[in-house]
Amino acid sequence: MSVLDNLTRAASKYRRKVLSKEIFAKYGGVVQRGPFEGMELNGIANTSQAAHGLKIFGLYEEPVTNLMLEWCPTDTLIDIGAADGYYPVGMLKKGHVKRGICFEMTEAGRTAIKNNAELNGVGDQIEILGKADANLPQALEKLNVPKDQTVILCDIEGAEFSLIDRKLIEQLSGAKFVIELHEQFLDGDPEKLRRDLIAQFPDSYQTSILVDTPRSWSGIPDLEAMHDIDRALIVSEGRKFIGEWLVATPS
Repeated sequence: MSVLDNLTRAASKYRRKVLSKEIFAKYGGVVQRGPFEGMELNGIANTSQAAHGLKIFGLYEEPVTNLMLEWCPTDTLIDIGAADGYYPVGMLKKGHVKRGICFEMTEAGRTAIKNNAELNGVGDQIEILGKADANLPQALEKLNVPKDQTVILCDIEGAEFSLIDRKLIEQLSGAKFVIELHEQFLDGDPEKLRRDLIAQFPDSYQTSILVDTPRSWSGIPDLEAMHDIDRALIVSEGRKFIGEWLVATPS
């Protein structure tokens, strides 16, 4: 990649972040539309501020949100790699789940989850734990998770291939899984990593791949009023690769 390519890409990332921060400030961190409409975010987290615009307009990882809402209402959402708590806080606030369990390795992230939960009045419905590691089965055993009424969302930047194994799946048998895939971030054969992860699920589960889709800005006045380039930046997830999630549900 040339120096010019690097400079223009950096400029695009910067512009996307600036626009998203402006949108966030305009609405005071309050989500304006979508399934989490009315949720408040304080904007202080270990996640990129470039996603603020998507969250305010209810477009962030829209295919994932829509899928999980098809499974609701349900009892528990377990979010592994919970970042700022966008999913558990939003789903608790809107009554889609009764309980949120968050695993987040960074102190900044855990603080953000706590602050956002309290800001939305769901602090007593959420549990915030540290990094999900080899001790995850023991941690979940203590939490008394209702397996057939639980959704597991996992976004841990490649660690999913070592964390999600047959033992954990059998322990949570009956739960539904949405696992963001990051095989491109790891050494080795990406296709084999994916096949091996899918193979961890027993025959009692059905698996499929959910692929990200373009966001529609239609009907959102702020986006309709923008320059085409700025609008495209806001509705972009800013990913290096098209987002894909492994979805596994009990047959």
